[in-house]
Formats: sequence, C-alpha cells, structure tokens
Amino acid sequence: MKPVLKVYGHIYPVSEDFFAGLSRVCAQALPNDACALARDGDMALIAFEGVYFPVDDMLEALARHLGPEHKGRLDVLDMENWRLTRHAIDEGQVRARSAPLNNVLEYSR
Repeated sequence: MKPVLKVYGHIYPVSEDFFAGLSRVCAQALPNDACALARDGDMALIAFEGVYFPVDDMLEALARHLGPEHKGRLDVLDMENWRLTRHAIDEGQVRARSAPLNNVLEYSR
C-alpha cells in the first residue's frame, strides 16, 4: 500500500522535556517505528510515511513547549488529495499554509 501521508519536519532548540512530549505523541498514536522521531543535537527531526499521522496532537505538543527561540517546520504532504500543508514555526507561533502539490512542484523547478 502506498503512503497516503508523508510528514517531514524539524524544530530547534528542543530540551529533553520538549523531545519527550513529541515522543509521547508518536508512541500513543502510532504503531511502533511508524514515526521516525530523532534528535540531532538540539534539533528534533520528524519523518513519517503512512496512512495516519496525528498532526493535531503533534501541533498541540509543539505549542505546549513553544517559545520565541524555536524555529522549524512540519510539512504534511497529503498524497491522496495532492496537497502540501506547511506548519512554519517561528517566534513562538505556528503558521499554516496549504497549496496544491502541483503549485509546489512548479515553484520548485
């Protein structure tokens, strides 16, 4: 079965507590090893391909720890509906924008 969703992102700087909160979201909502959540220094990296990803839960976990020093993004590629939603993280806020994947591909040529 082809993945319906592809989710990639990063956020920094993350503390141990912040990373633990993100880990809990993955562990509670997804089967083992479905969500690749890793740390690289003070950066959390998220990679997922599959049918279901708890985007709202992940955004809530981010919001609980978010401060003005945090930067990053969470990109959700909906392969079924051919849309990209980018959750940009900057200055303590998450801003979402969505566009058809055709627009994104055209722009990135």
